[in-house]
Amino acid sequence: MDKILINILIFALLPIWLAAQNNPGQLSEEQIYRKGNKYNTWSVSVGAGPLIYYVDVIDYTAFPNSNWKFAPTIMVSKQFNRPWGIDLQWLMADMYGQKNGRYFEGDLYDVSLNGTLNINQLAIFGPISDKWNIYAKLGIGLTYFRSRQHSLSDNRVLIVSDVYEGTAGYPTPHGWLPTDYLVMGYERRGEGAPDKQTSRQNEVVIPFGVGVKYRISKSFDVGTEILMRQMSADNLDVNLTGADNDSYMLASVNLTYKLGKKNKRHAAWTYKDFNINYKRQRDNDPMAQKLDSLKKQIEYMSMLDSVKSDTSTIITESVEYKESVSASIFFDFDKSDITEEAHMSLAKVAYVMNQDKSLRVKIVGYCDERGSYEYNVKLSQRRCNATLRTLVNDYNIDPNRFEIDYKGEAELLSDTQKLAPRGLHLVNRRVDLFVIIE
Repeated sequence: MDKILINILIFALLPIWLAAQNNPGQLSEEQIYRKGNKYNTWSVSVGAGPLIYYVDVIDYTAFPNSNWKFAPTIMVSKQFNRPWGIDLQWLMADMYGQKNGRYFEGDLYDVSLNGTLNINQLAIFGPISDKWNIYAKLGIGLTYFRSRQHSLSDNRVLIVSDVYEGTAGYPTPHGWLPTDYLVMGYERRGEGAPDKQTSRQNEVVIPFGVGVKYRISKSFDVGTEILMRQMSADNLDVNLTGADNDSYMLASVNLTYKLGKKNKRHAAWTYKDFNINYKRQRDNDPMAQKLDSLKKQIEYMSMLDSVKSDTSTIITESVEYKESVSASIFFDFDKSDITEEAHMSLAKVAYVMNQDKSLRVKIVGYCDERGSYEYNVKLSQRRCNATLRTLVNDYNIDPNRFEIDYKGEAELLSDTQKLAPRGLHLVNRRVDLFVIIE
């Protein structure tokens, strides 16, 4: 059994070793997982595969030589975030096994609630090559079954004394009479025995295993999973020794339909935003706090001094850019809102412009490279317009004193593809302001 589980694990993890990883700098906006955004999280899967029994009355160690049984299965799944999810699974199958002149047969259905973990989300923080997800599953459920033991020679249903009194080393099962039929879910004694059906026998099962999914499209996945189901009792084959609890394994091929809006990704197929903790890390870094404080002091002194004198000029196409009165404000991913910190920088620009009514300012907007070129141009335009509105509405500055230039993802300050993993998306999401003298 241990060898089987090891082979299952190797099979499931093989795509991780074979598949290439995505470059974080090449991810589009929809591929990045952010807590404030909405994603598709529900899915329905149907599948089927062989169900292999590991009980006492079997003549094989790993796989049966004949009499294979197949099980259909249905799963309804909910994804909570990138790695974690849960599913409700149902399956049903016939049962058969034989050994030492006897056989058991019957049928079962199984309902379980399982937690799922996308392993690659913890290892590489996203799907493998945007196509593969490797997951582990652990849950709890109930199995409901009916089964009977028969003689291989004449097919009659066996009674307790046929097995336990005639076989050395087999103890008599507790609570059973020697004349009781070896049945579960049927009358074992009295009128109608052993053919009259009763309530199905039910036992607790613990499903665990691994699986692989391949993303076909935003709506469909295909995959395979191998789940062992460990029972809490030793009675599936009506062999009542109590030595080892019974178990069974389903190896299924599944087709998954992801519910939700067609223009949104399913949460399981998104990537971690590597800049999401940048501000929090700087807030917890004493040296970074000192540098930020010093930077603000220098900027403030430079702004005040720029009213009296110009320290340098760069002449390009008859426009002079005064570095001493330049400013930059930064934005969250896919946002154009003016933050509190950005308001402070814009207040300094407004102060200088109110002191000298002849000054004009050029507003230049940028984006990081995630997303399409056209979308990023429009996003940088929205950032420029938000900056302009703030200076006009909050500080009463004439809008004719501004020029706007939106560059999208052009002229990246930090090339995250060439500098990965040291490149920073944050510094590319900004608006620069320059005082212009024509």
